[in-house]
Amino acid sequence: MNESHTESRTGSCLCGQVRFSVSGDVKGVGRCLCSLCRKVSGANGNAVFLVPNEDFRWLAGESDTTKFSLPSGWSVLRCRKCGSPLPQSHDGKQMWVTAGLMDEDLGASVGLKIFVGSRADWDCDDPDLLEFEEMAVSKK
Repeated sequence: MNESHTESRTGSCLCGQVRFSVSGDVKGVGRCLCSLCRKVSGANGNAVFLVPNEDFRWLAGESDTTKFSLPSGWSVLRCRKCGSPLPQSHDGKQMWVTAGLMDEDLGASVGLKIFVGSRADWDCDDPDLLEFEEMAVSKK
């Protein structure tokens, strides 16, 4: 482990079967808005960060994962039990970690967006949208 990395954060899938830790500072989160990330997440894209392999460690459940691949080579690793998207190798040197899997605050914010050209027409960054701390309650 790199000596400058003193902080460690844990992450897990929805059911908790698969757990991992990330050491060191998260430099920033990126949002991918491509059609593949929309399909794999069911949302407007994926919020992810990269971490060097030496700063990533599986804690439990690595054998409870399954990889889904497209003919193009694009793939996603998922928990076999709950289906959560899991960290996977990005380039052999770094792990691609979905930020929503983290159990603790990252101390980082979104620093960039990629594939904005294929952003869904319904996706927007409108500062005037209503926001709720919890689930919005319908008043009928």
